[in-house]
Amino acid sequence: MLTGRTAIITGATGGLGPAVVQVMLEEGASVAAIGRDEAQLEALRIALAPQAGRWLALPADLTDAVAAADAVKAVAAQLGGPDIMLALAGGWRGGKPVGETDPETLDWLLRVNLLTAFNICHAALPYLTGRKWGRVITIGSRSAVGGQGRSGAYAASKAAVVALTQSIAAEVRGTGITANVILPGTIDTDRNRAAMPGTDYGKWVTPEQIAAVIRFLCSEEASAINGAAIPVYGNT
Repeated sequence: MLTGRTAIITGATGGLGPAVVQVMLEEGASVAAIGRDEAQLEALRIALAPQAGRWLALPADLTDAVAAADAVKAVAAQLGGPDIMLALAGGWRGGKPVGETDPETLDWLLRVNLLTAFNICHAALPYLTGRKWGRVITIGSRSAVGGQGRSGAYAASKAAVVALTQSIAAEVRGTGITANVILPGTIDTDRNRAAMPGTDYGKWVTPEQIAAVIRFLCSEEASAINGAAIPVYGNT
């Protein structure tokens, strides 16, 4: 149980975010949900109907380091902590081989996948260090460790998230903090179904399955797991 802990969840309104918010609330944690769209955050709050006093919605552009720092300060002031940093924010663009991928695509992917994770971890880690307990969990991708044709820029941006997370793990070793990265296969979301109609969706990994892995990594039982890149591929 995570009663008394505060979790920051970025990308809270994305395909994975609501399932993770639900799990954290079930475990007793207070939740600070960060997303870019205030209306979507409010819709999430209504849909989950979390316990009063344990929910904070923060619209923020985490590609801006100052905005990320301000968000973490707001969490500390209103909910305490933070103790758990779940960097779920990210995005995908692809469909072309590397030789045909424009530089703007790579720049966008590095910003939404790597920069958002770096900025929020940079802002949150001093709080975790001060409390001598913490969990940092990021979302990479299967393609980060195996490559993916026609998605080279995306794979590279997610590989950078893996390297960032494992570097944090090396820095916090022995402090009571752990840092791990999850490597999902294709996640069963409405957006992915729309992009790939006719696929056998039963082979994809569900948001709830990934949330279950996050639940375990946040537990005391997982305190010996640090620096791991954990594959969650479903049946693909």
